[in-house]
Order: sequence, then structure tokens, then C-alpha cells
Amino acid sequence: MKGVPEASAAAEGRARPRSGPARPPDGPARLPDGSARPLRIAVVGGGMAGLGAARALEDARAADPTIDWRLYEDESRFGGKVHTVRRDGFVVEGGPDSAIIEKHWPITMARRLGIGDRFEDSNEGIRKSFVYTRGRLHELPEGIILMVPTRMAPFALSSLMSWPGKARMGMDLVLPRGGSARGAAGDGDESLGDFVRRRLGKEALARIAEPIVAGIHAGDPEQMSVRATFPMFLEMERKHRSLILAMLKRRKARQKAAAAGGGAGPGAAARSEGGPRSYFYSFKGGLQELSDALVASLPAERLHGGSAVRTMAPCGAGCGASGAGSGAYALQFADGSRVVVDAVVLATPAWASGDLLRTVAPLPAAGLSSIEYVSTATASLAFRRDQVAHDLTGFGFVVPRAENRPVMATTWSSSKFPGRAPEGHVLLRSFLGRAGIEAAAQLDDDEMTKVVRAELREVMGIAAVPELVEVFRWPRGMPQYRVGHVDLVNRIEAGVAKVPGVELAGGAYHGIGIGDCLREGAAAAERALEHVRGLPEDAVPPQPSDVPAGNGVTDWNGRRSRRGADSRPA
Repeated sequence: MKGVPEASAAAEGRARPRSGPARPPDGPARLPDGSARPLRIAVVGGGMAGLGAARALEDARAADPTIDWRLYEDESRFGGKVHTVRRDGFVVEGGPDSAIIEKHWPITMARRLGIGDRFEDSNEGIRKSFVYTRGRLHELPEGIILMVPTRMAPFALSSLMSWPGKARMGMDLVLPRGGSARGAAGDGDESLGDFVRRRLGKEALARIAEPIVAGIHAGDPEQMSVRATFPMFLEMERKHRSLILAMLKRRKARQKAAAAGGGAGPGAAARSEGGPRSYFYSFKGGLQELSDALVASLPAERLHGGSAVRTMAPCGAGCGASGAGSGAYALQFADGSRVVVDAVVLATPAWASGDLLRTVAPLPAAGLSSIEYVSTATASLAFRRDQVAHDLTGFGFVVPRAENRPVMATTWSSSKFPGRAPEGHVLLRSFLGRAGIEAAAQLDDDEMTKVVRAELREVMGIAAVPELVEVFRWPRGMPQYRVGHVDLVNRIEAGVAKVPGVELAGGAYHGIGIGDCLREGAAAAERALEHVRGLPEDAVPPQPSDVPAGNGVTDWNGRRSRRGADSRPA
């Protein structure tokens, strides 16, 4: 398909050893009638990682028709947490509302899918955020990068921190290296809470770091791995000792490069090539434009919505494999049907992948099941502009855990991006559910709406009845990168590497963003392709021809294919 990326272009992942010999140079394996045997690859999971894998496999199929892939998704729609509702002139995001320019994969994919003219920049002119603490909103000081101050005057004048808290943050300038940075290798780990406390102090943790990272990961900094979530901070401490000094040096280097005309900083290449220019960006019709375009670029008959894979088992002679150790797998579906494949890309949550791998690779499965998840929800409420007294100059506010409130953050969606609400209206989106405090995310729609309205009344003085309400739930939706996560994932991947033809992808391993998922999916697809192309000739299992479909074995084309109504291109 014209304009679609080569599979290798998006695949930047960890190398995996091949599990079989190289494919013979005289061409693909042949069936008895002389035709090439199909190399069957299943993608399980239709979120962004699964769609990224499918796109890479379809690129490979264009060059090699023996590649025969299918994607299976439990839900009727594709795109996972990327879910946009467009109603009555509002553009409402159910999951993430933006991508970040530092990670180029969504930008590259969008351009190659032909929607490079649909990028929507955030309103950088009002890019500021607030923290609700001690009964009111306090502006996050200008120059705070994540949790590190880089502009002293706004920081000193801010009402967010007490003077003792500000002084303690300033001590970062003179404190020695500590924690894992003391070692020469710099590969240790510690909790984000411990790291921030020793570098910037407990008040900085409570009022700045914790609410910011909760808005990203819905996590508890006392449990979160700094090595897995913010490795750049460990590197800064190791190289520069002080986080403040490191950030100031980085800013100076970027300014110098920009003055020289060379561009610098995250997204410089994207900006120079006509891509999004703001740090946070989306699409004019919402993030689902990207997943819709991905779905539209793939053959409909290869996308199987509403097809829940229930079990996965090694395939022996009884299910059509022609050689021991071939690495073939039988996938059993909720409706009782079954397919046999040579390779599987598991692009499902870690707990679901663990369930499927339990009989295939028990040790990696146990590791996958140990990755914890948090249930979250979003509730978007729309009001007439004249019903909201606040000027909404900014992107929204976050709420520290110490405030013990049910809403952990609210984005002023119609301020953050243009076109999110019709003229004369505003759209606000509240987040519920964080590690250890998930009850609010599990309320029914009416109760959740009441809770959010009460919070908006107290924090922002909004007493009006909303004109629109959209609630989205994500049970066990947010993976938690706890202390030791990097080593845990290394062990899981090392174990899975010993299982021929099985690959993992998704947000549970190396990054939770849309770009991370696209990258992971494409890289997993490349590894699956390496596996099937390296299979010996007698190791490509045909579908069993002697078992009728009524007995539960269905050929590729026997599985239903449909696109969910919500995933049609806008």
C-alpha cells in the first residue's frame, strides 16, 4: 500500500535469537502440490501494539505472499485505550488525549498512512498546569520540567511550595550522588519516592512529583521503579550529580543549538519536516484518527473483532504439526473453534499474556502475572462557557495523593486542544483511580458523575448541570512499573526467547505511551517473521484437513471478521 511504512522502519526492539535454521536459499517451503506453504502468524490483541504488529506483518506480506497473518481481538473495536467519541460537536477522549513529540513512531506512522496533515498542536501559549492543595489551585511554577525547577524566579515566587520546601529542593545543587548512582555501573534501582526525597525533599515529592507521575502512570511513587519510569533522572545524577544542574545544562545546549539553526531538543526532526510543533499533540478529530487509519490500511478479512483467544497450547502431531519442536501453536477461541499457527505475537495485557502462556512457558507466565495493574476511569463533562467562572487558562490540574480526594486530575480539554468543544462550550475530563485508591473508578456511571460534579464544584466552583457526560472505564488498565521492573522484564523476555515463535508486545514492558506500543508491536512482528522464515521445511503446520470444522478446528477463513462500529475512519 502506497504511503505505508516498511515493516523494518518502525521495528526498533530487542534482538531475539532465531529458534531454527535459516530458510533454504532455493525458496519457500512447498506443499505436495508444489505451492508455497503459508507461514501463519497470529497477533492476539488489537490495541496499538497489536495494530503496529499487524501493519508490519502486512508490509512483509506485500513482499512475500507466503506470510499469512491474522489479528484477533476480544472486543468488537480495535485501538485499545485509544478511543475517541465525537458527539454534538464535542471530541471526547476515553483514554490518552495526546502523544508526545519525543517519540516519533506515531508521527512516522501517521505520515505514511496519509494523515500527516491531520496533526493538531496543543495550545502552547497557555501551557501551564495547576496543583490543587491546601484548599485551592496553585500554578505549577514555570520552568518545572517534570519535577525539577529550571527557572529560579518563578519557582521562588510560587505559592505551591513552602519556603523550607523550596530551600530543600535547592539543596539538590550541593548534595552528593546517592542511591544507585553511587555505583559505577549505574544499573541499580530504587523507588521514585526514595529518589525524589533524597534529591529534592519530601515536600517536592508530595506536592509536585507524586501528582505529576500519578497523572502519567496512576502509580504510587513509593512502589514505582525510577529506573523503569524515569531512567533519565538516574543518568543525570550519575553524570552531573545535581538534577537542577543537569536540566540547566540541557536547556542551555538546546538554546545554543537552536540559535545556530541546527534545531535541538525533543521533536526537532518532526518540526523541521512539517509535523506537529508542540510537545503534546493529537489529531484534529482525536487520537482515534491514528488507530482508524491503521485499521483502514489493513485487509478487513484479516482483522477478527469479537474473537477472544482463551487458550494457547503447543501443537503436536494431533493438530497438524509435521515435526517435533516445530514451534507451532493451537489457539482455542471462546466459541470453541481453533486455529494452528507457526508464531504468535501476544499484544495483550501482561496478565492476559501470562494466562495464555501458562502451559507453554510457566516461568515467564508467572512473571507476567506478577506485573500489577490499576483500574482507572475517565469522566468527561461539558458545560456552557458562561456556566464556568474560571478562565481555564491552562491545561488543567492534578491532585496530590495526600489530599485524599477521589479525582486525581482534571484536564481542561477544550483549552488544551482547539476543536474539542463547539463554540460557547467547554469540555473538562476528570481521572479517577490510582494505585491503592481504585474505588472511585469502580462506581457506576451515575455515582461517578455525582462524585466528579462535587469535585468540580469544590475545586472550580462549577455548580451547573453538565450538557454532556461520557464515562470510560479501564479495568486493570494501567500497568505498574514497580521497583525491580527492568530486571523482571529481562527475566520474562529471556524466558520467552527460549520458546520458539512466541513474542511479547505492549505497554507493560518498556513504556506505556502510544509510540512505545507501536514500536513494541512492530519489533515483535519482525522477530516473529525471523522465526517463521527460519523454520525448516517440514515445520510449517498445515491446518488439519481431516477434522471437520464442527469438531472445533476452523481454517483461517472460517473465523468471523468485522470492524467495530467505533473504529471506522472518520
